[in-house]
Amino acid sequence: MKATVILQKCPHSKKLFGIRTEELEDGEWYRTWAFPIDERRANREGYQNTHIQSLLPALEGYPGCPYCGSQRLFYDPNCGKISCYAGEERFTCPWCGGTYDVGSLTEKLNLQGGDL
Repeated sequence: MKATVILQKCPHSKKLFGIRTEELEDGEWYRTWAFPIDERRANREGYQNTHIQSLLPALEGYPGCPYCGSQRLFYDPNCGKISCYAGEERFTCPWCGGTYDVGSLTEKLNLQGGDL
């Protein structure tokens, strides 16, 4: 089993957090844990360099965002980063400021950890 950490931003608090992910036997990466992290530590750990392709389903017990509690995420296809999502019809990415009319995602996410 492989495990890594990717970064996510909460658009409500504007804070960064880490998501521990595990690749299971089916080849899919699953969200297993989330924890607050500051930019300096994330940089030091190199989390912004993590790159995986996955739909990122959550395993049972995944706690969601440590700031807003959301277990849903929004993938910005422009910057390739993820953030919390609360079901808004119009969403602004806290990473790059892009604004989107939200549709459903049908492809695996091509994620990069995030530039700090």
